[in-house]
Amino acid sequence: MAIPASGEPILDPNERDDATLEEFLQYQIRQQKNWKLSLFASANWRYDSNVMLSDIRPESDTMWTVRPGFQYIYGDNDAALQFSLDGTVDFNYFDKFADQNSINKFLTTSLTYRLQKTTLKFNGNFSDVTGGNLDVGGQAQRMQFRPDLQLTYAFSEKTRFGLSAQMQTTNYTSLISSVTYRYGTFADYAFSPHLRLGVQVNQMIQEISGLETQTGQDYLFRMNIELMKKFFATGAMGVSTLHPTNGPDIILPSGNVSLRYALSPKTSLNASIYARSQNSPSLAGQYFQSNGVMFGLQQQIGTKLNFGTDVGYDHSTYGTYSGSLANERQDELYFVRTWLKYALNPYLAFDLSYQHTVNASSGAGSRGFTRDLFGIGITSSW
Repeated sequence: MAIPASGEPILDPNERDDATLEEFLQYQIRQQKNWKLSLFASANWRYDSNVMLSDIRPESDTMWTVRPGFQYIYGDNDAALQFSLDGTVDFNYFDKFADQNSINKFLTTSLTYRLQKTTLKFNGNFSDVTGGNLDVGGQAQRMQFRPDLQLTYAFSEKTRFGLSAQMQTTNYTSLISSVTYRYGTFADYAFSPHLRLGVQVNQMIQEISGLETQTGQDYLFRMNIELMKKFFATGAMGVSTLHPTNGPDIILPSGNVSLRYALSPKTSLNASIYARSQNSPSLAGQYFQSNGVMFGLQQQIGTKLNFGTDVGYDHSTYGTYSGSLANERQDELYFVRTWLKYALNPYLAFDLSYQHTVNASSGAGSRGFTRDLFGIGITSSW
């Protein structure tokens, strides 16, 4: 017997363009032993009113995508050893801009090993994609790799301490690449079974093509909240301090918090609040700070039909590492999307989606645009 995977809304515009079309598409086999394997394949058609993200002469095109994939899971949530591996490959074909045809690859893995008081967790994400990039203002090829390791020790029933290490690397074919390392420590305290709060401090090392190595720190407030089995809040939020080699210190907000409220067993509200800084791949010696929020409504009707609407806002402000040059560029991204998924049978699903995006960009190097995406897809899972 198969059930639809729940999925979570995705806001980050630097991720794969069609990630929202895949929400609620994948199916997984209900666990019968201590492992499960799910295979799926989907075909999507999409109309894009502004393929190159241009504000002067937008070009439209239609794209066909064939996407095979798999998911393997070993162990359940209570097992000493839990492992998962997900992989997909997108074969993208454009009707008019054949030079934009691409093969995008995605791989995600996680490993959890539990002892009596110690828990080791590893998460890894890899992607090699060609797609729209807001900073670049058009299509860009990039490879991203993000391994994340966390070791937690339960000092008592209520108190936990831990160590964490993370690497985030982004390589562009002909633009500015970067890699960021973070390692730090954290502590949490459970005030009740449904309220856990804590703090985390990270040391950061950043290497950017063409610049000297930079350092910094993260100071974060951690939370994990559950109220009446209806409201959930998890994540961390705080500030990051960057120490550029040839400029003054920079203090920026940092973190991500996810919120969920279950109005009923079939209706839920979701929200995501985030703040992060990123090196600009197109503007040498510059970075941009992105602060955003997204709200989503998901509704299930019967056992076969799901639909929802997401609304998001992202504001990016650009700055220079040296502090000697003024940059007034700002990007304001607004989007609204609506989607519908219908399970034709336990192994076949149909989806329909529409998204309208406006980027009101201004300042040096700005690339504002308006974009409409309309997609139709079908997924088979077994």
